Amino acid sequence: MIKTLSGTTALVGLAMLAVGAAPAYGETLTSGAIPPALKIDGFTSVNAYFMNQQRRENGKGGPQPHVGVDVSNLFFTILGRSTSGIEYMYRVTMETIPLSGSAIDQNYIQIKSGIGTFQVGDIVGPEDTMIWDAGKIIGGTGGFDGAYNAVYNMSAGVMRGNDIIGDTGNATKLVYYSPELMGWQLGVAYTPSTAHRGDGKLDNTTGKGVRKSPGNRGLYEIEGHQPFDLRNVAIGVTYKKEVGKWNITLSGAGAVAKSYFYNSTTGRVPFQNTKAYQLGFVLGYGDLRFGGGYLNSGNSHLPRTYGFTYGDGTSPVNLSSMNNGNAGHAWNVGAGYTMGVYQFAASYQRTNRNTGDSQKAGSDFYSATVDVTPLQGLKIYTEVDYIRSRTNSKAIDRERSFFANGPDSTKANVGIGNNSGLLGIIGTKISF
Repeated sequence: MIKTLSGTTALVGLAMLAVGAAPAYGETLTSGAIPPALKIDGFTSVNAYFMNQQRRENGKGGPQPHVGVDVSNLFFTILGRSTSGIEYMYRVTMETIPLSGSAIDQNYIQIKSGIGTFQVGDIVGPEDTMIWDAGKIIGGTGGFDGAYNAVYNMSAGVMRGNDIIGDTGNATKLVYYSPELMGWQLGVAYTPSTAHRGDGKLDNTTGKGVRKSPGNRGLYEIEGHQPFDLRNVAIGVTYKKEVGKWNITLSGAGAVAKSYFYNSTTGRVPFQNTKAYQLGFVLGYGDLRFGGGYLNSGNSHLPRTYGFTYGDGTSPVNLSSMNNGNAGHAWNVGAGYTMGVYQFAASYQRTNRNTGDSQKAGSDFYSATVDVTPLQGLKIYTEVDYIRSRTNSKAIDRERSFFANGPDSTKANVGIGNNSGLLGIIGTKISF
């Protein structure tokens, strides 16, 4: 506890020091004070989906298209600057997707000076912001890290997306980004509890409010019944270099934390701690870009014992041999080319996971995108995805139990077996 308090005090002290700090070596801060002023910007994206897949359970069947407002945010930013060039900012991100639940997605304060950038509040950390891989190149909705889960029946137990297990999302945290020095930049974040957001009270026992995405994506399918982290520390680093027409960005990030699970039957139980990392690069030459990445979540958020069972719902869930499996790993590659208002890109992601007793679950994800920007702030895009996912009978039975044990056990959701499908997306995005 003393170590935790000391670390937190040191970070807060650095933030206070930033208010009077001199510019770092090689960095010039703009002079002239600017009083705090409000700026509003944002974007919205509307997509039309056309899907043909083998498995059509869980309402994801039939020939009709699907239309969704999948990503939509308004940013309210109050920004000011001192005479010495120190910037101070307050930002609120309002999620404007109809019926999305929480309207406020992020709320944080930022202070930027010569010794770096400090953030405190509900915001993502360096494990999200500092990764450069094929996900930075692919267009459309994001390919393997995009909106496909709205229509595709992912096989049970398959990890999905491009986040490590233990990713903190928008939990309340302290974040520091160093100035860029000789191409290098460091980011560090401390999240007391990944289950905490906003004005929630201190509760290190139950993890109330924890959600499955992104920190448990593909492991557990009951929102509100998820493992959560205490004292999560995330570190990220990037290196950028330009030589003539060539440029390269190297990146890496990792997270460690104490992980727990709670329900009324078991109380709070230690799970296998978060120990996960991610690496990536993007190489550019003129209008061409190439990228790749790798992530490994180790045993993060898995039970420690065989046959761990909890039973808050109508059908108790036995995690059986999940403890001797893993949380999954993945790699991706991609390439892109820009020609005037057109952007062409393609990517591939492979995921693998041991779901227990050496049984496997995994996926292959191929994407191709064309983005067109005919007017400033207007983008029109087309995305084609071929997805192939594979699993095993134990993972399917486990996911069926998850659904039966969830907050709405009346839903007729079932665990999905092996699946493959071709997905087409046409979308438009307006930003201002």
